Amino acid sequence: MLPEGSALRDAELDGNAWWLPSLDSLEASLGRLHHNLAQLDRDLRQARADYRRLVELKRGRVGNRLPKLNALEVLTQQERRVATLAAYGHSNLEMAAELHVSVHTVKSQMSSILRKLDLRSRWELEGLLRPGDG
Repeated sequence: MLPEGSALRDAELDGNAWWLPSLDSLEASLGRLHHNLAQLDRDLRQARADYRRLVELKRGRVGNRLPKLNALEVLTQQERRVATLAAYGHSNLEMAAELHVSVHTVKSQMSSILRKLDLRSRWELEGLLRPGDG
């Protein structure tokens, strides 16, 4: 059983409940912050993995994994154009504008290029198409 004064306390709390919407807003903000931090963590992990792969490429550790230049023959003419632009540092948006296609098309072609050449990243593509640079 509730103590006799609890009904009065409940009424007092209800009267002072003006702060409840603030708590709801705070909780929603914390949820967004948690989501953004999780995304930032994923992005940071990917950036670190990309950096490690770049370091390995520069040290020549994965040189035996890279396909020979004649392997580019498996690419379509459009994929070769995309691969060349990507190897020279163009962003997906820049490539899409240059080739008059959508960014989605460029992303799809990049995925196909990396799969066909058994590469993990654009860094390896750059190492393949620009071996004497850097």
